[in-house]
Amino acid sequence: MPEPIPQREYDPCPISGDPITDIFTAITDPRTGKPANFDSVVKKLTEQEQVREGERLAYLGRGTFGIVAMEKVEGKQRLIVKKRIPFEEGNGAPGWRRELSPGISRDYAPSPTPIHELYSRDEVNSFPRFDATGTTSSTR
Repeated sequence: MPEPIPQREYDPCPISGDPITDIFTAITDPRTGKPANFDSVVKKLTEQEQVREGERLAYLGRGTFGIVAMEKVEGKQRLIVKKRIPFEEGNGAPGWRRELSPGISRDYAPSPTPIHELYSRDEVNSFPRFDATGTTSSTR
């Protein structure tokens, strides 16, 4: 397993000045490159953007927000992205974010213990099998 996440003191949120309350949900402030509270970013974008009735601001992922609405398309309700709002800039994750997830980061090369070193052949053979060769089945 990777080393535990180091304890860090982060600068206050560059948008609100409040302490960073949850570093795992922080968004990179494009002006400073520092983590900003998610709620502060949402508040800032809500004040900047024209969100009409029936629309709302949503996080779309990868540092992008959007104005979304439910609309009927071909007789079905669909979530439509009316406007994309890129907030984070840059292609790579900032250093403060990379250190939070070394286990899933491209910077971390896992080296799991091979199963034959963990269990004997008899133990492995006694495990239930869920493929075509096994007798175990699953119902939905």
